[in-house]
Amino acid sequence: MKKISSCIAYLASLIDVGKNFQNICEVKTRSIINACGESPDIVDDTFLVIGPNIVPFGLNAMGADVTKLDGLPYYGDAPCSCKDHDGELADFVAQGIKFDWVIAPDEWITYAESEEQQKQMLSLISKIARKGFFTTIKDYKNMYANQRYFEEPFVLRTDSGDAISIRKREWDSQDRQAWDQHGYIIHGEELCICNVHRRRTMYFKQLAKFTSDLGATSFSVEKQNMYKPAFSKTFEYVVCIKF
Repeated sequence: MKKISSCIAYLASLIDVGKNFQNICEVKTRSIINACGESPDIVDDTFLVIGPNIVPFGLNAMGADVTKLDGLPYYGDAPCSCKDHDGELADFVAQGIKFDWVIAPDEWITYAESEEQQKQMLSLISKIARKGFFTTIKDYKNMYANQRYFEEPFVLRTDSGDAISIRKREWDSQDRQAWDQHGYIIHGEELCICNVHRRRTMYFKQLAKFTSDLGATSFSVEKQNMYKPAFSKTFEYVVCIKF
């Protein structure tokens, strides 16, 4: 048994990048940037991507000007030759730096300890997203009871043995909107325990209200096509917001 800081980074390190990697990156990236009828200008627009996900690799492969924050340095042995900000989101506000599009997939807004923190995160986004903000969330309001505690296990097949990812939510008995996210990976015959993350639900109407209070001019949810993170079997809704 061993402890690891990030389940996502560990799984990404096991990937055997093949000839289809670029195509997979682009497909997942377009499922976000073309949601809600949007068509960002890949050549001229600037992008900020937040979190350890595959989107910067897709944008980079498409020739976009992309900066990543808290992102993955490698996917398998494939580097992302994009800009890498080694700091915090607030740095961009302090320095007066804006991006045409900010992308924060994989339920980024749920990685917060309180509603106030979620509002602060969105406030920073509203100050740096020139044309729009893409994020993804699950429908917690209509989630089946059994889905609230465990996500469907994900299996990554590798040359060093299957890696099975298990995610468990331990809900707070006092605050029903908060939970501790526990992650485990069974790789071959070894058990890896990931760092626990404190998280908080975000509902569509709640996100619309928070962003409206920050001056959002439009809020839309993609109803036709959904986004699926690279190491998950669970789909997420893409939300498009303009300030």
